[in-house]
Amino acid sequence: GDESDDDDDDDDDEGAFAPQRLLVASSAAIGGPATAAALAQANGWKSLTAPSLLVGNLGYAVATFAGLAYYAFFSRYLPN
Repeated sequence: GDESDDDDDDDDDEGAFAPQRLLVASSAAIGGPATAAALAQANGWKSLTAPSLLVGNLGYAVATFAGLAYYAFFSRYLPN
């Protein structure tokens, strides 16, 4: 029948929850884009390098505005 290509060390094994993807995503969330890209490159997961950089930088962008909103909210409504 139709067999999948198991020689590929990419992240197609388990779909969205493949261990490689989870490790790189966790690294991007904790250490940022540089550590996530380093993890992907060191383990030979070339297809996860660009997504790790994008997700890490997106996390920085979202967290920056979330932090500013948090500060603006609490500095306005909490007593000095």
